[in-house]
Amino acid sequence: MKKTLTTLTVLLVTITLGGTLAAQQGPGTGRGAASGTGPQVDSTKVTSVAGDVIRFTGGPGQGMPTLVLNVGGQEQSFVLGSYRYLAAQKFAPAAGDRLQLTLWACASCPQGSVVAEIQNVRTSEVLKLRAADGSPLFAGPQGGRGMRGAGGHGLHDGTGPNASCPNANGPNPDCPYGPRG
Repeated sequence: MKKTLTTLTVLLVTITLGGTLAAQQGPGTGRGAASGTGPQVDSTKVTSVAGDVIRFTGGPGQGMPTLVLNVGGQEQSFVLGSYRYLAAQKFAPAAGDRLQLTLWACASCPQGSVVAEIQNVRTSEVLKLRAADGSPLFAGPQGGRGMRGAGGHGLHDGTGPNASCPNANGPNPDCPYGPRG
């Protein structure tokens, strides 16, 4: 009887540990280099955009922070990245502030570019969001993979929501982790 209980205990522990190990996520199926740097950004293809702040939305639990500017009479939205990073850098643009954004091309990003740097023309403050190699400065130790492995939703790499991923219903090759943002 004692041998049967010992065998059963060992079997249950093995199944429990095996299930836990099997549930660990492996490499993603995204289009990036799988090097932990997030989307492939081309820092040699630079675009500048200047506009007045209409609003800045972002906060804990509110998804990716978004900056809406009036650019030439039209509203344009820009996804910035991690709210925690922005808060740590004391980024708080006020409505009416004139901002100069430096954008880098990103073929795998929904908007076609990422915000690399923001300069507040009024205060001359500069906020850098990307390193020279295009990797997000706000990515932390997981290098652009965000909280995916810790139960987060989406890639959290500063590319914003993917327009072809309106929700997580059904499989979609463009949305391997459900909606981004």
